[in-house]
Amino acid sequence: MKESVIRLMTRLAVQHQAVNLSQGFTDEAPLFELVWGGIAAELGGTEERIGQLENMTLRQIQAEIGADPTFLDWPLRRILGRLQNPRDRYNQYSFPFGLPELRQAIAGYTERFYGFRPDPDTEITVVLGATEGLSSLLRATCAPGDALVVFQPFHEMYPSQADIFGLVPRYTTLREDREAGVWHLDRDELQQAAGPGARAIILNTPHNPTGKVFSADDLNFIADLARERDLFVFTDEIYEHIVYDGRRHFCLAAFEGMRDRTFVVNSISKTGSATGWRVGWVISPPAYTTRIRAIHDTMVIQAPTPLQKGTTRLLNQPDGVFRSMWESYAAKRQVLVDGLRQVGFRVSPPEGSYYLFADYRKVPALSAMAPMDAAMWLIEKVGVASVPGDNFYRVGHDGDNYLRFAFCRSLESLQEAAARLARHLG
Repeated sequence: MKESVIRLMTRLAVQHQAVNLSQGFTDEAPLFELVWGGIAAELGGTEERIGQLENMTLRQIQAEIGADPTFLDWPLRRILGRLQNPRDRYNQYSFPFGLPELRQAIAGYTERFYGFRPDPDTEITVVLGATEGLSSLLRATCAPGDALVVFQPFHEMYPSQADIFGLVPRYTTLREDREAGVWHLDRDELQQAAGPGARAIILNTPHNPTGKVFSADDLNFIADLARERDLFVFTDEIYEHIVYDGRRHFCLAAFEGMRDRTFVVNSISKTGSATGWRVGWVISPPAYTTRIRAIHDTMVIQAPTPLQKGTTRLLNQPDGVFRSMWESYAAKRQVLVDGLRQVGFRVSPPEGSYYLFADYRKVPALSAMAPMDAAMWLIEKVGVASVPGDNFYRVGHDGDNYLRFAFCRSLESLQEAAARLARHLG
């Protein structure tokens, strides 16, 4: 095992005061309803008190705590300290597999967007982020020596977790059609990888790092293959609401005959712009839920209780909150696409997620460098952090021409990055 290259590039970005476009987290505030749900649970401690805090005015607070007229000059910390409920259940242990109200919210949210309602008691496990969720289900469903089909480029956690559990990754490569500006699935290669000994396919859509959104036709092919070869499919869907240009994200579990072999991994990290909260969930066929929960409980016990309350509040927001999420990212995408192309990068605008997988071989200052050397040069000389493209591959040399940039930062940060690129490479 080795250190995450993505996290390494973030540390180097801090060290060199670079604009950090390496790791997929924002520098903007998370959705307030999510934050408020967590704060109310932490201070309120009980449902009754949370309900009181929901609409409490400053005048009511002043009366409740018996404050004098200087109350408005108190520090906020002092006021909140007086509001804290001496009785508490939401800063304590809760069910390891998730608060009942959160599992109900996940069921309703899934039904609203994908047309099927998983059973909160037998199909949903709340986990400590998508990474732990994938880890728990890999351990619950696979045995050492099983083959795991992985699309490359991939998120680095997929082969790393396979290594931990003694699984054997088999790679199938997505390839860029630069003229069409899209990334294609090689169906023959996928069929070959899914041969004897394969247990499951890991499918990430919308895809990190290429931005490919797997079409209904792609997914039907994968579903047919999974049924034909008796394979599981583990779907990583954390960018589900970040899709562009009229495209649509499909959940494979909603396809005919796929509920019993699809395991959905999701979280609020990207949807809620709260990557540090570490609240996610796994939707699994009932036959495997108990085992997933047992492994999850043994490894981490649970996701933080008050943050589960905040997540419940987020998932119960109106559909429009989620359906409009792509709009701000589309503007950011354009800023970075333009900035990279201006200095010689070749890039297909992503169909979804918030990454640009950009070919740097036509950038004069970088053209002769290996991917890590090019990424280091950008950090040290330009002040912009990326991730070397070969970090997302295990076989072949397709990644040797690419750098990955994340455009989830503020517009101001992205404009600054584009200005630095133009200044040093233009």
